[in-house]
Amino acid sequence: MTPAAFDFRKPPPGDLERQIGGWFTIACRRAAGAWPKLLCYPAELKPGPVDTVPSTTGLRAIPEDALGILLSPPSSADGAILLAIRRPLLLALLSGLLGETPTDLPADRDPTEIEGSLVGYLIRELFVDSLERGWPAAEPLQLTPGKPGSPRAAWTGPGTDMVLLATPTITGPFGEHPIHLILTRTGRWERLSRLALPAPSAEPTNREQIAALVTEMKVDLAVVLGTAELTMSEVARLKAGDLVVLRQKVTDPLDGLVAGARKFRVWPGAVGTRAAGLIHTSTED
Repeated sequence: MTPAAFDFRKPPPGDLERQIGGWFTIACRRAAGAWPKLLCYPAELKPGPVDTVPSTTGLRAIPEDALGILLSPPSSADGAILLAIRRPLLLALLSGLLGETPTDLPADRDPTEIEGSLVGYLIRELFVDSLERGWPAAEPLQLTPGKPGSPRAAWTGPGTDMVLLATPTITGPFGEHPIHLILTRTGRWERLSRLALPAPSAEPTNREQIAALVTEMKVDLAVVLGTAELTMSEVARLKAGDLVVLRQKVTDPLDGLVAGARKFRVWPGAVGTRAAGLIHTSTED
């Protein structure tokens, strides 16, 4: 065994760090279902490490071009969460909300009046809702976002206490960039370390999480015009202009396949210049 110096300024992860990390992981999974509905480009929120550091160290880790938004529970005794996000990254997310796809982070600037009016809505829909819905304790979590400003001015916790610092990342067409979350180790967050989650009671929650993710997954719906049986020699002799008679009557609806399984009977048609299908009935193979 090789001895190593113990850094009292950065204790090893304990139950609280693991529970907070698990909460953020669930919140990121929840966000996977909400973000495609809000942003016009593909983007993802990925969980990151959760460390215990002095609050001064946590605040120094936040970039100079970041805005801070305080997420406050109803009771001040529960502490708060400081969400810090770089202005260029916030502007890129606002662009996606407005139907634009930036391939790089915009230049640093203050949000316009229109962009500023959307910041609260963006923070609520992209972050706060997922944190609330992913909260693992029985007591519901409610967070109220404050006005964006300087992270150091927004932070209301003591300046000398140990805090939790989480650094999830956002990936999109503009690359991968971290955000910062600072939490006090008191109140509601501290009680989370004593939360017991036995396996039997956790199964329904896991099933609900999996079901929520599955319902947001994209699948291909294929409408089959018809099929025909040919020999290999007949296939080899096919050329432009040949007629192949399909085993499909024009008076019968077509098969609609989902993941290769027949799920619907469909009438073919058109909407404008695009082919379309009208669902006739549901069926199973």
